[in-house]
Amino acid sequence: MRALFRLSFCLLPFLLSSCASIQQEPVQKDINPPANVQPIMHLQASGEQIFRCVHDMKGWFWRFEAPNAYLFNPSNGQAVAKHGYRFSFVHNDGSQIASSRITKIGTSDGKNLADALFTVTARAHSGSFAKVSYIQRINAKGGIPQVKCTPAREGQINRVPFEADFIFWR
Repeated sequence: MRALFRLSFCLLPFLLSSCASIQQEPVQKDINPPANVQPIMHLQASGEQIFRCVHDMKGWFWRFEAPNAYLFNPSNGQAVAKHGYRFSFVHNDGSQIASSRITKIGTSDGKNLADALFTVTARAHSGSFAKVSYIQRINAKGGIPQVKCTPAREGQINRVPFEADFIFWR
């Protein structure tokens, strides 16, 4: 019994250090970009997701229209980029990228946008977004409509506030 106690006491620091390293990972494994890319920029977004109330054969739903957010440098709080139509990103230095295709998406709790990995479809050749190939959205708060789309709301726009972290990979 004493030997087991000593062994567990010796292994405790190892177990705690492995738990700490897991908690420090910034991203979920199911939405990670390929191993051959490196993170180059981490920005924090604040804005809205825009939806329109529509009807199809399956019923009434909020159809996603576009994101509308500013991205801030977390170290100084300065707005450095805009996130908009067709998942575009425009940096203050003029570099632009578009990422119209989601590669992987995590699970959503129905209130907050799911973590997601986007593939860049239109690349920037210079500036801060030069050669970015993936964009990761994590830690989202909000962004999903909480009111029902009904016949009374047909065609109405619903602007849902959200915040998230965006990591740009090259």
